[in-house]
Amino acid sequence: MADNHNHRICLGIPVPLSVQALPRAPPASFHQQGDLNSLQALKDFGKEFNIPCDEIDQACNLASGPADMVVILERPKARTSHKYGLPFPQFVGCCKSLWAVDDLIRFATNGARSIHTVTVLDAFSFKPDNKSHIPDERCHQLLADILRAKKPKVVIRCHRDEYKDAWMKEFELPGKEYKFVRTEFRAGGNHKTIILQSFHPSLAVNNAARRPEYRCLLIHHFIAAFAELSGVSQLHEDAEEIRQLCMKKGKRDDQKLSSWNAPIYLTKALKRRYGGLQGGYPVIFEEWPEYKVLRREAKILSTMYDWLEHLAGKSYTFGALGIAEAVLFLWKEHFETNPLYEQVTTLLLLRGSEQQGWFPSANHSLPITEELSKLQIRSSDFPGWTTMGWYSPEIFEVSKRAVECISNTLALEEGEATGKTHLLHTYCQAACDLIDKQDSLVDEYIRTSPLTQLSRALKIQKLATQCIILAKIIKLEKYCLDEPKEKKHEDLTLLRFYLQQLISV
Repeated sequence: MADNHNHRICLGIPVPLSVQALPRAPPASFHQQGDLNSLQALKDFGKEFNIPCDEIDQACNLASGPADMVVILERPKARTSHKYGLPFPQFVGCCKSLWAVDDLIRFATNGARSIHTVTVLDAFSFKPDNKSHIPDERCHQLLADILRAKKPKVVIRCHRDEYKDAWMKEFELPGKEYKFVRTEFRAGGNHKTIILQSFHPSLAVNNAARRPEYRCLLIHHFIAAFAELSGVSQLHEDAEEIRQLCMKKGKRDDQKLSSWNAPIYLTKALKRRYGGLQGGYPVIFEEWPEYKVLRREAKILSTMYDWLEHLAGKSYTFGALGIAEAVLFLWKEHFETNPLYEQVTTLLLLRGSEQQGWFPSANHSLPITEELSKLQIRSSDFPGWTTMGWYSPEIFEVSKRAVECISNTLALEEGEATGKTHLLHTYCQAACDLIDKQDSLVDEYIRTSPLTQLSRALKIQKLATQCIILAKIIKLEKYCLDEPKEKKHEDLTLLRFYLQQLISV
């Protein structure tokens, strides 16, 4: 019976349609006497070296699958970092490498198999590091004994260490440059074992920060490995380009991006063809006044929401690899407090899995729209507003009052009223206070937006963000002193325009 699995997502990233079509359920496989013999050899080895019983039990759980497919990892985790006393499913789930192997197996077999029904071995059984008292030679002898007993059809080797056992030397393959190397081995008689060289899942899920290409390549490797059980030996054509991306060298970088750098990189991930390792992060010069930094941030966020809105509109020109980077390493890591966090996470995974391939199509671009900030706006351009989009009377009322305050400010600027400066400050402050209140109300309102209304929610969030940033700018003392009167008038007019757009969404 097939296990439940998600055929659209693997290792936390969306898989494109072209790759979703590749997995196949392997032929049925049954346990043989060699499977029982190998488990006994594993238990005897553990007892010989005084290994705790729970470690032996979990090693046997991993090795108890049928003999047709064997996955060889490098070494187990130490007791200090892995809870061996847990039930087997939880034991697998709390180790990223084992979780990855399980997810890869489920995806590559269309849910027909899992880590429960595939043999998983360590090259260095019960030896988490080189300080262990167990000789490498004995570990490799044990591995040889298990493989001789099981007589697997396919072995996928996910480590690159040399073996210190003569028979196991036949299983050594060059593991450089993430190449998927294939060979066949006959150990007497007519039995043939196909040996495949891959790389350790830990590299993809633990060590390669912000580089989803390693996950993509492992997905292709495991699909190809399990296809061997059905007599098919072919790696998908996209795998080579992805391997070349994995070859790009660079320092591991786990640093958190700034609040305005994150949307820059998220936009790049959605906009461009994924190119692997990113360059250095953009830098805002420290001598920039705060209001100029805020203007830059407003434009960056507006562009990001434009691309997300485009994606929400059922666009299929994106590549799944860029979306994978966007969701896994950018959105999930840097936008946890965004009111649309859950909806956008779901959107990225869903739309990513609806793309045709890993890379965007040739006609991938944002629909041409004139930026709001570039529009020439006059006070006479506003016919009023409508409540047609809003289901919150409170938000409508607050926004309407903010518009009235800004309209009063603009009218006052053009007049010659007594006490004009004081009144201007009063109206501006009132408008900004109302926008602060509006921001909280909008946040609460869109947080519960259904996925079917996400395009509208993103537009609302974009406009509300522009309003709150412009309000911050207007309140800055340096802005009031530095900016010419015409620029302040333009900003107030633009702020009113955003508010009226927000009301009528």
